[in-house]
Amino acid sequence: MARSWRRRMRRGVMWAIVVLLLSGSTLRSEGPSGPGAMPRVRSSDATITSAIAVAESRSETFRSLVRAIEGTDGIVYVERGRCGHHVPACLTLSIVSGPGYRLLRILVDNRFSFVSLMATIAHELRHALEVLSEPGVRTLTAAYMFYMREAPTANEAFETAAAIRAGAAVASELSRR
Repeated sequence: MARSWRRRMRRGVMWAIVVLLLSGSTLRSEGPSGPGAMPRVRSSDATITSAIAVAESRSETFRSLVRAIEGTDGIVYVERGRCGHHVPACLTLSIVSGPGYRLLRILVDNRFSFVSLMATIAHELRHALEVLSEPGVRTLTAAYMFYMREAPTANEAFETAAAIRAGAAVASELSRR
């Protein structure tokens, strides 16, 4: 019990630091491509950053997902990590929200092949876009209720057909190259 509390506290402090760091000019830039703008889909992991860059350059589906996210108030962090429910990747439903932006986090277990990693990230970016397309989804509770309504499953893991199609499309586009 105390261990999970400490873990939640560390996560909360980490997100607070991220919010403070991002409250400067990067969030107030002149649109997604304005001066000083940072990518809306980012990672601190070199392998994941490379996978995002390669997928964006080689897959029209991946590129369209990133562009769609750039048109929202969201910033999506894709990081190495483990998800519950025995899934290799997930969009965590913990959303950090502030005036004019929402921070989302995707966790991926990057023990995949490079193509599988890119397709998995695309799948999770589609989930992020689903959440970001709903302006009222600004909290963990709202995100949970959104998926309970839109993608109910027999367990606590949520899945949508659009995310499955996005991952498959990116895998197909990358394997053709």
